[in-house]
Amino acid sequence: MGRIREIAEATDRELEEYLDHLGWDDNPFTYPATIDEYVLPSHEDIADIASHIRNYTGPILVHSRYSGVGKTTLLRMLLTEFEGDYQTVQIGEHNVTPYELVAIVADEVGVGKSSSTKLTEQKIRQADLDKPILIGIDEFGLNDPDTLHVIQFLNDLEDYHVILTGMSSQWEAIGGLGSEGKAFQRRVSYKLQLEPFDREQTTELVQRRIGGVSDDSVTDDIGPFTEDALDTIHERADGVPAVVTSVCAELVGLAAYQYSEGMGAEIDDDLARYVDYPDPEVE
Repeated sequence: MGRIREIAEATDRELEEYLDHLGWDDNPFTYPATIDEYVLPSHEDIADIASHIRNYTGPILVHSRYSGVGKTTLLRMLLTEFEGDYQTVQIGEHNVTPYELVAIVADEVGVGKSSSTKLTEQKIRQADLDKPILIGIDEFGLNDPDTLHVIQFLNDLEDYHVILTGMSSQWEAIGGLGSEGKAFQRRVSYKLQLEPFDREQTTELVQRRIGGVSDDSVTDDIGPFTEDALDTIHERADGVPAVVTSVCAELVGLAAYQYSEGMGAEIDDDLARYVDYPDPEVE
């Protein structure tokens, strides 16, 4: 057996023993958030989005200056919550062309794409729908005025509602497309700017993740993390959940080694300060 494989297997054993000691099925910080583990922004913001979906007058925008604050997970949650009332369509391909965008929608509503954007739009317009359509366009890359035209086309159809997610810088750049971009910005009926978590939400995130791998799905347990360690993690991660989870995943691995060396199972402030924290803010 090669030295690299020996090291990898030894590391795996250390982690397995540590997780068994904690009573966890897995490292709870190594996978994308599920809907059950998602920490909501304020209830008022969610109520406002729900109201604008039901009383639709124009596209709904969820944006942030930060990468990893939960835009995509919130979009998935909204689409799941409303799938009883709407046929939901999530478009996750970044920077789709106008034709790709309208073709995805046409396929999802069952009419199939045609040979051009205009012909495909015509098929969508004539579609016989069982339910209204709720379209989520994740991480929009609306740098092409023709793509804006497609979204405006969908928005103008009686039974089509649109939710967009993306970076604040992308949203602001749309205004640089000239009159068409500014007109599109005016059509947006509701904007929610997601901000990083406060300290209480960071704690809830850790608790929900731990609950996902332990016997109690709802827990107030913060596991091996000390309160001082969570203070440091929250502060150094700027409250951005993706940074919090990636750092916590690394800390669990370090704590597993520490535990194997007889140095205790606790993740304390010293360990929390030992790791690097990426910058989540996108200029």
